[in-house]
Amino acid sequence: MGRQDDLDEVEALTGRVERLTADLRIDAMVASELSIQQLKVLTLAVHRSPVTAHDVAETLGVSAATVSGLVGRLVDRDLLVQEPDPRDGRARRLRATEAGQDALEEVASFHLQQSRELLERMTDEEIAALRVSMGGLERAIRETVDAQKAVRGV
Repeated sequence: MGRQDDLDEVEALTGRVERLTADLRIDAMVASELSIQQLKVLTLAVHRSPVTAHDVAETLGVSAATVSGLVGRLVDRDLLVQEPDPRDGRARRLRATEAGQDALEEVASFHLQQSRELLERMTDEEIAALRVSMGGLERAIRETVDAQKAVRGV
């Protein structure tokens, strides 16, 4: 088997794993009291900070009115705050509060708990091979994220 065959097989395996774990991811999101769109806004506020409502609308492909409603509900629940953008007095930066960050961490911790349970079902050999593979995947993801940040000027 050559590299291309290996890549094709890994891609196929990844697709099957994603489909199989869809229920687990859905459980984590359903357990949250927030909508998927609200979780997306919070995720952007935490991981793409500083972010404006315009940035969110553009990223999510929704209208400014939709973002305004999502932001309003998150602000009302003290999960998000709006602050003046020092570069543009008309724009408002969105920042997740500590409670907003906790809400995101709750969803992530649910997923991590389920991941741990899955890992416990694997053999020692499978865990050792996965550890090496995940190190390579982490490196590739880090390189991709760094390149995307450079394009965004972050």
